[in-house]
Amino acid sequence: MPGFFGNLGASSAVKRFADLYANFGLLNTMVVTLAMMDDYHLRTFDRRYGIRTSGHIELSATSFEKSKLQHATAYGPVNGWGFRRLLKHLQLQKSCGFVDLGSGLGRACFVAAEYGFSRVTGVELAPELCATARENIASCRLPISQKERIRILEQDALEYCDAAEDGVFFMYRAFSLRFLELVCEKVILRAKQLEKRLTIIYTERLGLPSASVELLSNNASLRNTFTYYSFGQAFYVYETNPESKT
Repeated sequence: MPGFFGNLGASSAVKRFADLYANFGLLNTMVVTLAMMDDYHLRTFDRRYGIRTSGHIELSATSFEKSKLQHATAYGPVNGWGFRRLLKHLQLQKSCGFVDLGSGLGRACFVAAEYGFSRVTGVELAPELCATARENIASCRLPISQKERIRILEQDALEYCDAAEDGVFFMYRAFSLRFLELVCEKVILRAKQLEKRLTIIYTERLGLPSASVELLSNNASLRNTFTYYSFGQAFYVYETNPESKT
């Protein structure tokens, strides 16, 4: 069981299993367990798309800029099946750009391209993850017209947000709480500059501590428009208010 719940010891894994059961019931607890088993062993999503995005990677083992490690988390992939289902529910405008901040090996980018976003960007600071993500683009089974929409940038997320033209900002537990706050401030400022509403999709494994969700939900310039649980993944969708004065 420990391996199914990430990089946890046996006692921590048992505690998380118990917390999931107490708060979300047996069915959702089993869904989380099966989703983790799929990522670690079955890897059905990777096999379907012909890519390599499964597994767990400590960023300290990469060439990630050392001074910024304190604000980053380890790499782990979003549940691709759950994210596909979320996009079908949301029916977001496909003409707007999509960016994954902290994109890792690019799994969310492939789902976004398949959905039909006109431009898909992955922003990642670890050179090794960027290189593998680009290899995944070359090898993936999406039609060429969809693959050509994806670009991977080796760049700091804050720098990218300064001039972002995207309509949808995706984040999977990529940053420390303070860095997440800074990223959101940048997105909110960008929405005011562009004078349009932007969408933030924040996600994490179902049942994990939700300090990040609390931070986003308490921001007066963001409005939670949708919360969705699928394949053991919790998705929180927010919309900016470009007219907010905060």
